[in-house]
Amino acid sequence: MEAADRSHPDLPDAALTARRLHPLTMVQRFLVSLPGLFFILLPILRGGDSMAWFNLIIAAMYLLFIVPWITLHYLRFRYWVTPHELIIHSGVLTRRSRNIPVDRIQNIEIEQAPLQRMLGTAKVLVYTAGSARAEGSLEYVSVAEAHQVRALVRRMQQQLEQAPETASTSPLQDSGEPTSSGSVASADGEVLVRMAPPRVLMAGAFRFSLLYIAVMFSFLQYIEPDPELLLTWLMRGPLEPLRAQAEASPGLAAVGGGLAAVLLGWLTGIAVTLNRWYAFRLQRVGDKLHRSHGLLTLKEGTIPLARVQAYLIVTNPVMEFFGWYRLELQTMGINVQESGNQVAVPFARMPEIEAVLAAIGIAHPPADWQRVSPLTMRRFMARSIVGLGVLVGIGQIWFEQAWWLLASLPLLGLWSWWRFRAMQWAESDTWVALRSGVIRRSRWMVPVGKIQTAGWEATWFQRRLSLASIVIDTAGASAVRASMLPDVEQDVVERLIGRTYSRFREAGQASAADTP
Repeated sequence: MEAADRSHPDLPDAALTARRLHPLTMVQRFLVSLPGLFFILLPILRGGDSMAWFNLIIAAMYLLFIVPWITLHYLRFRYWVTPHELIIHSGVLTRRSRNIPVDRIQNIEIEQAPLQRMLGTAKVLVYTAGSARAEGSLEYVSVAEAHQVRALVRRMQQQLEQAPETASTSPLQDSGEPTSSGSVASADGEVLVRMAPPRVLMAGAFRFSLLYIAVMFSFLQYIEPDPELLLTWLMRGPLEPLRAQAEASPGLAAVGGGLAAVLLGWLTGIAVTLNRWYAFRLQRVGDKLHRSHGLLTLKEGTIPLARVQAYLIVTNPVMEFFGWYRLELQTMGINVQESGNQVAVPFARMPEIEAVLAAIGIAHPPADWQRVSPLTMRRFMARSIVGLGVLVGIGQIWFEQAWWLLASLPLLGLWSWWRFRAMQWAESDTWVALRSGVIRRSRWMVPVGKIQTAGWEATWFQRRLSLASIVIDTAGASAVRASMLPDVEQDVVERLIGRTYSRFREAGQASAADTP
């Protein structure tokens, strides 16, 4: 067995012993590689290809390459959990060494796809505060080993926070987290939200997804089936009369196809939501939120509360009509396939979301929301008319029939009114809150103590109307989805920014006074 870096001579023997991945890792990697082999052999399976022998040679070369590569990758992969860092050595031709400081680790996520669940293994993903993707990955270890790694890292983090001077000589030992598919959170954590299967299905009913449709059409395009034969196969048996009617009326067939695509997209949204959020549970364990969810792929992860920069309540007109919302957390530097934010509560009533915020010590912002200037409707309509005029002009040049687009002007006027009513802001001694959106309705809640910068910006057109945009920046802000609200009166914005900075300084002084 290899040993860890001897620059840590005070490490216990447990930390100096290299750990391997699970032996079944080689089997899983080979099974995952089989789709590539299938596509190489697909021309042979379809038949009628004079170059079939060439594909057989490519398939043989593929197997001769992939099996040794998988074996070498397994043999060369080592990792250590030390009191100061997680060390990962990997690579076949190019050797890689990753030293991830324990105090920089923000989240350790454990995933189990269906294949891993059958084989009793799991994937461990390690995220740091400054990473947009996993800084380290263990693919794959046993489920017990995955929970033990996370428990050891948590123990090291606690020791570094409580007694940094003695952390390096503390033995690495289990923190009491079960070495099974369960976790310490399920035993000791306070359950904040639990989603039963009926609620997960209801959440899926509000989602529309084209994922499976896109995958299906991509596969059909690759194999290039005969459309008539495919339609005949799909519409056989009891559906034969529908096929005859579709052939007799192409227009009706097009409408029916569109409705079928919408229905399939709706059912796909339900399936995606059910697979992702099944058995969702949110718990508070110390200073972290622990999430566990998944039907086919099980996921477990934590959200450190100290890393949370802002809170975002999201809904849409249909969800809001029925009283449903989603709570997202903007965290510092992490982006786990959730558009820059982490979903804390995927589907809940507002009282439940407020209870979650209260449980983690967050007071809900005041209800006295202030609207932006009504001049925002004028600016929106001016931009829309210019854009519509350009579109009509291009349409007339190319198609000579585009004047009918001007009929959308009343709809644009209605949209500008909806947009104006949705754009609001509020403040308190501890909060700055912004809300906006017609279809995606977002409510940003930024604690004063988490604000990096608060300011305003104004375009030439806004300055002519004495308007400006409120811009609130945090350490976890996304360039695409920042907390920003346009078209507020300039003097109102300046007074708001002044009050915010005064509160920020007061909060900093109070925090300094409380520090021993």
